[in-house]
Amino acid sequence: MKQTLLIFLLVFGFFYLQAQNHWQAPDEARQLKNPLSETTEIIEKGQKIFKSLCVSCHGENGAGNPVMLKTLNPPPANLTSAKVQQQTDGEIFWKITEGRGLMASYKNMLSDEDRWAVVKYIRQLGKNNLGPDRKNKVLKDVNEVESFSFSQLINAKTTFIRQTKGFGFGIQHRFGATKFDENMLKNFFGLDLASNIRFSFEIPINKRLMFEIGRTRYGKFYDIGGKYLIFKQTKDEKFPVSVAFYENIAITTENAPQYSGQATFDDGRLFEYKFYHRLYYDTQLIVSRKFSSKFSAQITGELIWRNLTPYVIKPEEKAYVIAVPISLRYKTGLTSAIDMEIMPNTHHRTIPVSLAYEIASSGNHVFQITITNSDRILSQNLFFNPTLRYPKDGFMLGFNLVRYF
Repeated sequence: MKQTLLIFLLVFGFFYLQAQNHWQAPDEARQLKNPLSETTEIIEKGQKIFKSLCVSCHGENGAGNPVMLKTLNPPPANLTSAKVQQQTDGEIFWKITEGRGLMASYKNMLSDEDRWAVVKYIRQLGKNNLGPDRKNKVLKDVNEVESFSFSQLINAKTTFIRQTKGFGFGIQHRFGATKFDENMLKNFFGLDLASNIRFSFEIPINKRLMFEIGRTRYGKFYDIGGKYLIFKQTKDEKFPVSVAFYENIAITTENAPQYSGQATFDDGRLFEYKFYHRLYYDTQLIVSRKFSSKFSAQITGELIWRNLTPYVIKPEEKAYVIAVPISLRYKTGLTSAIDMEIMPNTHHRTIPVSLAYEIASSGNHVFQITITNSDRILSQNLFFNPTLRYPKDGFMLGFNLVRYF
C-alpha cells in the first residue's frame, strides 16, 4: 500500500512539474491581435510598466533575475528566448492577464492597453538579440512618432494610418440643434430631433496606405476614399512633421433636383441632369505634429468640389470651397483627451467649430462626446451648408465611435 502511494505521488509530482513548465494559452487567446502600433510612446510605456512590475523576476534585459532563476520553481521565463518570442502576442497577453503560481495576474491591476504595451516591450527585448539589419529596421520604426491615435479626430481626417491587419469600423452621429431655452428639456438636448449619421469602414493596406468606404444619411452619400502617408514625424527630428495626402469621392443617391424644362447652364446650353452631376470630391494635404506626450496639432489644406451647383440668385455660391481646418488634441489622462477643430473656409455662411471629449480611448477603440455647430459630417456636405452661430442659434450634441478589429 505504501509503495503504491509512493509511486502515485511520484507520478503526480512528475506530471505536475511538466504542467508547470508547459504553460499553454487557450486557442482563442492565440488568435488575439495586438491593437497597438509599434511607436516610441507605446514601447516606452511598456518599458515603464515592465521595470515597475516585472524586473524583479525577469531581470532588466528579460533573460531572468539570476537570484530568482535559482530559487523559484518553475523559474521565470527567459523573455528573449525563441520559446517565448515564437508565441503569438495573444498568448503572451493572456499569460500576463491570467498569471500562474508565483506569476501574478494583472487582469485587474493593468488596463488592456497597459498589458498590450508590455507585450510590445517584450517583443522589443527579443529584437535586441537580432542581427544589425533587423535591429536597424526596429530602431527606425520606434523612432517614428504618431501625432494622433486615430484616422479621424472629430470631422477632420488625421495623418494616422493603422499599421496592423484587420479593419476599422466607425460611427459618427449628430443630433438636432438645441439651445438654452424652455425647449431644451422638451427636445431632450436635441436628441429627440432629426439627426445625421455616418457609418464607415477603413482598411489598411500597409503602414503608408489605407482605404475607406462610408455612407452618410444627409445627402444620402456613399463615398470611397484613400490616404497615403508621405512623411512620418521622427523622434530625431529628421522629419519634424507627418504629412499625408487624402482623396475622397462621394456620390449622392438623392432624387434628381427638379428644374424647369427651359433651364440652361451658364453658357446657354439646355440643362440635362447627368450621372456625373451626383459626384462630389474632397482633396486634402494634411500636416501634423506631436509637440509633447500630451499635445498634438494639425493643419490641413482642403479643396471640396461639386459637379453641380444649385441655381441661386446670389452669385457668391460657387462649385468649390477651399478650407484650412485646424485640429488640436490634448491628452488629459491615459484614456482621455480634449479635441478641438476650427475650420475656416471660403464659404460665406459656414465655419464649423467642434469640441469633443474622449472618455474612452485606447489602441483599438475610441468614444467621443461632441459639441458642434453643424449636423453635417462628410466634407462634401459640411462646407456647403450654413452652420449655427454660437450662442445665438444654439449647438448640436453628438458622438463618435471607432473600433478596430
